[in-house]
Amino acid sequence: MKISVIMILLLINTAAFAGKLEPVLVAPSGSAQAGQQVVFSVYLHNWTDDAVRTIIPESVNCQLQLADQTLEVTAISTDSTKTGSKKVRGKGFIRVQYTLSVPASVQGTINMSVPTFGDARVMFAVRAKDDLSPEKGIAEVDDKKTKYTSLDSLFALYQPYLGNIAAYEPMYFLVGTNPEDSKFQVSFKYRFLNPEGSIAKKYPWAKGFHFGYTQTSFWDLESASAPFEDASYKPEFFFLSSNIDTGALGIKRLFLQAGFQHESNGRGGEFSRSANNLYVNPIFIFFDEESQFGFQISPKVWAYVSNDEDTNSDLEDYRGYFDLGLKFGKADGFVLGSHFGWAEEGGSVQVNLTYPVHRFLFNNLDVYLQAQYVNGLAESLLNYRERTEAFRIGLAIVR
Repeated sequence: MKISVIMILLLINTAAFAGKLEPVLVAPSGSAQAGQQVVFSVYLHNWTDDAVRTIIPESVNCQLQLADQTLEVTAISTDSTKTGSKKVRGKGFIRVQYTLSVPASVQGTINMSVPTFGDARVMFAVRAKDDLSPEKGIAEVDDKKTKYTSLDSLFALYQPYLGNIAAYEPMYFLVGTNPEDSKFQVSFKYRFLNPEGSIAKKYPWAKGFHFGYTQTSFWDLESASAPFEDASYKPEFFFLSSNIDTGALGIKRLFLQAGFQHESNGRGGEFSRSANNLYVNPIFIFFDEESQFGFQISPKVWAYVSNDEDTNSDLEDYRGYFDLGLKFGKADGFVLGSHFGWAEEGGSVQVNLTYPVHRFLFNNLDVYLQAQYVNGLAESLLNYRERTEAFRIGLAIVR
């Protein structure tokens, strides 16, 4: 039996959250189903004339009351930039969204409260776990038997960790104006811990531990056999913090990444190249939600550890110890990104301009058109002492 979500918003009593803020819970939108995740909203209203600063937690405990039992589950913020120390202007409000997993045993009308936000409550309905909706494209009901209708739905059923994999560095395929300078890159990151597991709930910062992998290949498309001139394989382990909202200098989005990266070209003998480095990379993001324009500054510094002394002992003279990343653009428009580096043997620059192709192909093709200009040393490990100057154009799926 299909039960629609009861969109009932219950106003709370006169006790205000954080002394001056009044919280209101809004029930999950759409259809809630046992064993699945739902998203609900919390509005914090400031009815005073003065601004109020408060702490928005990244996770909260929710109490689900049914007719004969009370269950407690943990909800996680859907956007870490919305958590931490926040200021609510006078006569204004802020909204934060949380996601929670509805227990598989739950069915019927739920009365949910979030003690962190005072006595605010909300009611919504949850349908049974096997009451699947065919229009979702995941499964359909036929004589009360569940049938998975796509290969992706079956694959995801047996791959519960897919949610831990995400894009990392840009991914693209670019052809040089000189075809021998063509280049492509793939990259991903994997979060080790289940964000809803016991460790992550007790120590939310532990969700920041990742494994990353990036591969950059240089392809000579001008030669008859189109050989790969060189490639860099870059596995790494790193920690990426959640948003650090210091409130200073207008910085509302600050993330800190630090880790260890190995890089090699996978070749032997005199053509072998490898490097190891420990790095720190703070990421400052300035973003206007209304216009969706953003600006990112990411200075990265590193130290070399146990480099290959036989074949690239002077790599630091050409790569240096510092890279300044800058990126500016609109979420659904042009984005201009650049990297600037300096070493003893000279400076290096890489500039990328991307634009979503669907904007001029009737919203059908989900890739970016990318143009790249490079003028720098040590773009590849094999020829790290040589300066590369190249202009490339192609397609990207991550920018």
